[in-house]
Amino acid sequence: MESFTVVVSPSVSQTRVLVTHGPDEFLRALLPPPSHVHHERAMPTLLEGLAMLLDRSLHVVLSVDARDAGFCLGLTDELGLGQRSVFYDVEVVGRRVRRRRGSRIRGLGHFADLRQLRLVTDHGGAP
Repeated sequence: MESFTVVVSPSVSQTRVLVTHGPDEFLRALLPPPSHVHHERAMPTLLEGLAMLLDRSLHVVLSVDARDAGFCLGLTDELGLGQRSVFYDVEVVGRRVRRRRGSRIRGLGHFADLRQLRLVTDHGGAP
C-alpha cells in the first residue's frame, strides 16, 4: 500500500504544502508564512486531521534551511529534529532538486521542488 507524503516548505511569504500518494499529487495548499501563524499547534493539528481523514500515518518532509529548523511550525524540537506522533513522523531536509512525473493538479503555482524532496526521501537518498 502506497503511503501519503506531505512536503511542507515554509518561507517568508507563504508556506507551501504538497500531499502525494505514490507518484500522484493528492493536495496542494498555500498557507500563511510561519511569522503569521499565532497558534503553535496549527500545523500539527492540520497534519493530525489529515491523517485521521486518510486513516493512516503520514510521512512529513519539512524543507527548511538549517538555521530555521528549530521549532519550525511546531514540527521540530529545539535542535531542529523532526517530531514523531501516532499521526505523522517528520523528516527535516535542506532545500533541494528533480525526477519522474505522476499526475498533476493544475493551478496554485509550481511545486516541482517539493516533489523532488518527496522523491529523495521516498528512495532513502540524502539531500
